[in-house]
Amino acid sequence: MKLTISKAQMLVGLQRVQNVVERRTTMPILSNALLKTETGALSLSATDLEVGIQSLLPAEIKEPGSITVKARSLLDIVRELPDTDIQFQTRENSRLEITAKKSVFNILGLPAEDFPEVPTFSSEETQTFVRMNGSAVVAMLDKTLYAASTDEARYHLNGVFFETLEEADKRLFRMVATDAHRLALVDNPGALFDESAWRLFKDGVIVPRKGLNELRRLLAEGKEDFFVTIKGRMLFVKRDGIFLSMRLIEGKYADYKRIIPKQSEGPISVDREAFLASLKRVSLMSSDKSKSVTFSLKPGILTISSQSPELGDALEELSVDYQGEDLRIGFNSRYLIDAVSSMEGEQVLLELRGKQNPGVIRSSQGANHTSVVMPMRI
Repeated sequence: MKLTISKAQMLVGLQRVQNVVERRTTMPILSNALLKTETGALSLSATDLEVGIQSLLPAEIKEPGSITVKARSLLDIVRELPDTDIQFQTRENSRLEITAKKSVFNILGLPAEDFPEVPTFSSEETQTFVRMNGSAVVAMLDKTLYAASTDEARYHLNGVFFETLEEADKRLFRMVATDAHRLALVDNPGALFDESAWRLFKDGVIVPRKGLNELRRLLAEGKEDFFVTIKGRMLFVKRDGIFLSMRLIEGKYADYKRIIPKQSEGPISVDREAFLASLKRVSLMSSDKSKSVTFSLKPGILTISSQSPELGDALEELSVDYQGEDLRIGFNSRYLIDAVSSMEGEQVLLELRGKQNPGVIRSSQGANHTSVVMPMRI
């Protein structure tokens, strides 16, 4: 293999694959990136056996070939090279020579034949892809992904549930995430464009958190439309010379509709910025372990307080339009901050139904956006 590529292009490609690379693994080759020549391009791939990515980078190919090398080492080297064209050439014993002006590096690699198979553009070109709205999907991920579980024991919750459904003669595209302590749900019919896209998610799929983080990074490069398809238990995404694959999570997703209380007739409207600022301040005095804050509701006043034996206590009052009975309930402040931060609009709607019932925060404008936070014992 022998090729020349600009530093800027190589840096972009390496940064794309970096987060997929498995850093702590019993298979050393999963810490490597696969470099392989294509017609007029360098294919850069990485996988952790669950998520895979291929990035096609324009390059001058002089000799075809392939090799795998440590992704992190290669990124560190390329980042420090001068801003010029870089030449890559394979040598004997799986070595990769990197030359840029007067700098020369030789990296030990592993044979490309040992690298796990990563789905690529060519292997999936016969699949029918459907178009999705990039900016709408980014907005939905920002409102849900934070609530996905990181507990491997709850594997079926380690992702976001995608589904399409019909409600009140309207077709909706929905994302739901929960870790059993909190839940985030958002609808956006504008994320899908046609009948084939609607059918693709009709039965619902659980998309893994890591794969969605990579999709989020990919869409952050530019929120144009992208293309997606499902084959077996794999979801494939492609856009602008990038191909992303991820293994869907098997199993039945939680019955989230049972978790969400029906919308109350008298939600409390709260200024979002003031509410968020109070939560952040008061939580500074909460215990590092529990992160708990207490809500005390009285007619016209919401009091947010916290206390810690090691730190002290804090209290703030917010004026609210509430005329019900006195109520006292505790929540994890981090969960509340995550939920309110993801909301849009000047106001949020707060629904509190008793100290044993979950708290519900809804967006006061735009698409259906609901967050549920389980109460804590106080």
